[in-house]
Amino acid sequence: MKRLLVAVCVCALAAGELAAATVSGKIGFLTKRGQHPVVKETVVWLEPVGNTHTSRRPAASFEMTTRGKTLIPHVLVVPAGSTVVFPNEDPISHNLFSMSSGNDFDLGLYRSGVGKSHTFTTPGIVNVYCNVHPNMSAVIHVMSTPYYAFIAPDSTFALTDVQPGRYDAVVWNEVGGTALLGPVEVSPSGVSDLSITLDSRGLRATGHMNKFGKPYAPPTSSDY
Repeated sequence: MKRLLVAVCVCALAAGELAAATVSGKIGFLTKRGQHPVVKETVVWLEPVGNTHTSRRPAASFEMTTRGKTLIPHVLVVPAGSTVVFPNEDPISHNLFSMSSGNDFDLGLYRSGVGKSHTFTTPGIVNVYCNVHPNMSAVIHVMSTPYYAFIAPDSTFALTDVQPGRYDAVVWNEVGGTALLGPVEVSPSGVSDLSITLDSRGLRATGHMNKFGKPYAPPTSSDY
């Protein structure tokens, strides 16, 4: 019995060591005049490659609040299967929607209060808009990988408890777009020198249509 207990403890320790790798590095930004990426809204994550298998973070409930005709937070990251509630703290009505593939939704027009909700099941980037106010927008990242985080104000990041294996390291910023580095081999000792650059110099800001795929009508006093 003692030998069995020792074997179990050794196996548990080894499994814990395998899951304790840290992947860290720094994100660089290349921009042109007029582009101002918000560093704290930059997301970095690891996508498993080949035979690398990971678990998912448990689905949970999150909030994205409308306040002063602004969606807060502007960028939200959630595990796949999570539900996002959209409270409205404004004295006017809003109609949040998205046309993003696999995660399209339309909450309809709703007034101030606890708001409405939607469950996001498909991994990917969700662009959220208001059908009443064209200047309102936000982004929801729906993740199937458990390894993701916002970068720090100094543009560094650290993803902890990473299972050793092969991954693509992906970084995204609304101004900078998406950049990928990979495949990256993560050993039990981790990786500490990843460097990824977001080059937004060739990107152009574009507008969006309303939920009917048409240009927004000129605002009326009742809209505001």
